[in-house]
Amino acid sequence: MNYGLSYSLLLLIGTTLVGLPAGITATSPLPDNSGLPGITKPSLQVTLHPNVAGIVQEILVTEGATVRRDEPLVRMDDRVAQANLVAAEVAAQQLGPVDLAKAELQAAIQSLQRFESIGDSRAVSAQELELARAAVDKAKANLTTAEGNLRLAREKVAIERERINQLTLTAPFDGVINRIKATTGERLQEDQIVLELVNTDALKVEVHVPSRLHGTLTVGELYGLHTDFNGIGTIEGKLTSVSPIVDPSTDTVRCVFEIDNNESKLPAGFLVHFGNTK
Repeated sequence: MNYGLSYSLLLLIGTTLVGLPAGITATSPLPDNSGLPGITKPSLQVTLHPNVAGIVQEILVTEGATVRRDEPLVRMDDRVAQANLVAAEVAAQQLGPVDLAKAELQAAIQSLQRFESIGDSRAVSAQELELARAAVDKAKANLTTAEGNLRLAREKVAIERERINQLTLTAPFDGVINRIKATTGERLQEDQIVLELVNTDALKVEVHVPSRLHGTLTVGELYGLHTDFNGIGTIEGKLTSVSPIVDPSTDTVRCVFEIDNNESKLPAGFLVHFGNTK
């Protein structure tokens, strides 16, 4: 009995009667099954960690929720950070040292000008004139220091605000909350996972293709990938990269395919083969 022919007929009949989801076609798989299978993964997947160690104040999402990029997901306890920000804002509003330094400089300049305006050198000694000039230089230095301290205080306000921002974890891309691994009130370190975010609008999969097919593969082209998941049979995948190195232990090359899943009808995690399976 020709099992390959029977399988093709069954696949054709199933496709005609049931139909296939968007992005899945009845393209005949390439002959010469071989190589190693791969597991489909989300095109985007990230685990979020606290930017700084602290206590989880509020979890704003639930598992399975769809979120948008930059949407707040988790807030860490920010009471200390808020207090530091208030202190920094108060310091940044202290203009007294700058005003005092300006007044001292103006007085020193006027004193020097009075000495310099006296034409009779006998009325003003060289030492008095030198001291007046030194007083101006000192007043200028004091003003520069006061203005620098004010700039630093204002920069600290920006730093404290950024620290508060870092205590709120936001979504780096549109996606779905796959798993939450923290609870409200829990104290976390920076290396602990808070939650996992995935985007399955496209799936990617690494499969190992026989090295003898290396010269026939074209990046950007669509190829048939076989899967037994949900009776799909064959699904199209766009080849995005081909490794330039052959794995001598399996005589295969690693290929990465992208599967269109714009309507998210397919979950990640199912197995696919390149070509037909016998």
